[in-house]
Amino acid sequence: MTPCSKSRTLTRRCSVGLTILALLAARSVRAQSAQVPEPTEATRRHLVARRALAKIVIDGRLDEASWQAAPVAGDFFQVRPDFNTTTKYPSEVRVLYDDEYLYVGAFNRDSAGLQSLRLPDLRRDFEPPETDVFGVTFGPLGDHRTALQFQVTPMGSQGDVQAFDGGDVSNFNWDALWRVRTTRADSGWIAEMAIPWQSLRYAPGLTSWDVNFVRNTRRVAQWSAWMPYPRQFSSWRLTFGGVLDSLAPPPPRANVRIRPYALGQRTTDRTRGAFNGTLGDVGGEVIWAPTANSLLEATANTDFAQADVDRQVVNLTRFSVFFPERRQFFLENADLLSAGGLTGRYIVQPFFSRRIGLADDGTLLPIDGGVRYAYRTGRTTAGALAMRQAAIGDQGATNFAVARGSQFFGRATRLGATVALRDGQTADGLGTQNVVTAFDAFTRLGEQNQLSGMFSTSTVDGRTGIAATYGLSHATPDFAAGVTGALVTRDYQPQTGFVSRPNVLMTGPFVSFTAQPRWLPKNVVWLRHGPTAIAYQDPTTFVLQEGQLAYSGELLFRNGASIAPSVEQNYQRPLAPVVLFPNVRIAPGTHDYARVGLVLRSDQSARFAATGIVSAGDFFDGSLERVELSSRWSPSPYVVLRGAYEVNRLRSLGTRDSSFVTHLAGPELRIFLNPRVQWSAFYQYNTAVERGTLNARFSWEFAPLSFLYVVYNDRQAVLNGNTPTARSLIVKLSWLRQM
Repeated sequence: MTPCSKSRTLTRRCSVGLTILALLAARSVRAQSAQVPEPTEATRRHLVARRALAKIVIDGRLDEASWQAAPVAGDFFQVRPDFNTTTKYPSEVRVLYDDEYLYVGAFNRDSAGLQSLRLPDLRRDFEPPETDVFGVTFGPLGDHRTALQFQVTPMGSQGDVQAFDGGDVSNFNWDALWRVRTTRADSGWIAEMAIPWQSLRYAPGLTSWDVNFVRNTRRVAQWSAWMPYPRQFSSWRLTFGGVLDSLAPPPPRANVRIRPYALGQRTTDRTRGAFNGTLGDVGGEVIWAPTANSLLEATANTDFAQADVDRQVVNLTRFSVFFPERRQFFLENADLLSAGGLTGRYIVQPFFSRRIGLADDGTLLPIDGGVRYAYRTGRTTAGALAMRQAAIGDQGATNFAVARGSQFFGRATRLGATVALRDGQTADGLGTQNVVTAFDAFTRLGEQNQLSGMFSTSTVDGRTGIAATYGLSHATPDFAAGVTGALVTRDYQPQTGFVSRPNVLMTGPFVSFTAQPRWLPKNVVWLRHGPTAIAYQDPTTFVLQEGQLAYSGELLFRNGASIAPSVEQNYQRPLAPVVLFPNVRIAPGTHDYARVGLVLRSDQSARFAATGIVSAGDFFDGSLERVELSSRWSPSPYVVLRGAYEVNRLRSLGTRDSSFVTHLAGPELRIFLNPRVQWSAFYQYNTAVERGTLNARFSWEFAPLSFLYVVYNDRQAVLNGNTPTARSLIVKLSWLRQM
């Protein structure tokens, strides 16, 4: 790859090359399949659910008489990568129920036999685009916007998702209590699900639900669905769903679940003031659903010993790093408390749960306990959370509270309001009270246009700052365009939330074309390309702080592989020295530079899959060559080896003309006995922070959502003779019981 950074002529050539490619793509477009119209009540497909005649044994066989007599949902449509009224890979789906369970049985036919199935591993909450999948989407509230999806792979790995507003808000970390078993044969594979009524939230008296069935035949990267939907959407868009008739769910009743835990831990930590020794602990949660629409949860001595560790990064930007929440307690029903989110590459969240129980460096802080409330109907949602973070040393306890409600109006308009409070001492021992408010709105104009916005205030020590975000987008199968933006003042400092950086006005327009010219080879799906821009300005003077103009393309192959080149022009105008690394200071002033990049992805469902990201060019007052490699080798679904490696070669950077190289490596091994028993080990080696960390974990789901964990953590100073600085061994038993 030739860098476009050292020569303006080369930069122009790169830009011209991509422009010519775009024009060629636009000239000769392959005839598109018919567009998918939004169904009417008269054109929506219906499936009748039947009461089971006898007990259903969940064994993945569908051989009971009840299954044989049930109506069949078949004649699936191909929805991705192109729309087609038929598919070469038919599925047959039946739905049964009794007083305890809702059953779904699916026979996914495929004459290619067992060797055709793609199964990278046996994880729960797998990546659906990487594996063969069958999924069912329910809309049990009858509002066309609240969706619950249950997914399964041919080996029985489970996935479940809560989605709202067609997927504009989604929660992949929701874990419902349900069972599934699968069988495989040369003629296809069968999935048999049993979902307890108590795991569902449904409108009382509603006997017809929104529904859709989807399937990914991964070796050809083809998604099919019982009810078709445009490829720019997902099956969560229930306005394109069908109807499941003749249901007779039991009257919603209050139910209680308890989730206690017992834990033993041995720790050795050389950090000053850290705990050393052995301890035992108990705690847990009580979950009560007083109605079908509400959920009340109390937690005591909350523990997150089994949570996934953060993936380290080398931050080469002027922004704070955003680490996603990984603790299961905070992931459940997180959408009810979220009023902000992503706007381009800029993040504003009035409430961010990682502020509770975690220090800025990711160190765990003890939590005494708390309560959470969730309420959903077809048009109203409400959520509240109150937590108490325990006192540490001379620093007193800290209290957190947040509440949010939203109301739907008309067909597709939502208004919401949030208030969050933090009351307690900061790390320097000073007492601080922070109050954050937010008002958000969302509306959809037809199915292809949507508008969202949020306005927030934050008050600390008598100083009030404001933040606002907006997003406007238009999407069709062949064209997408929009703009996102944010305004954050200097005094907006939400100690209950997250903001990438204060005192900025961000604007980010984008355009994307999806072309299928006749000259493309048959194994290529499309050429997607378009420009993006982003600018960060001072909100009072409108002086440019930072900006980027980019043009990128993607060539997508039918097996899921892709090639994506890009060229970008960056504008850096810092008013103060920029410190990206210790002892490396970049002088304020004007730093404009160009970079080129290339992303290569192989078929991610194959036994060996790899992704390479390469970029080169100038960087501030120096240059940067960056390579990111990730790979996965799955000799079988039971053994998976993953690896990630990133190297950054910086030259002549900063006032001292510093030249150095950073390395970040992360190998990971997972071994499965079955989808419910696994062992994993993940190591991270990061020279930028001179640290190596190991996280090894054994987990056994001995009953639905009941686990035994054995966790080993090790932290080392990698540039000082690999000296151990902290080690811990944790054994935790957590079990869920339905009362």
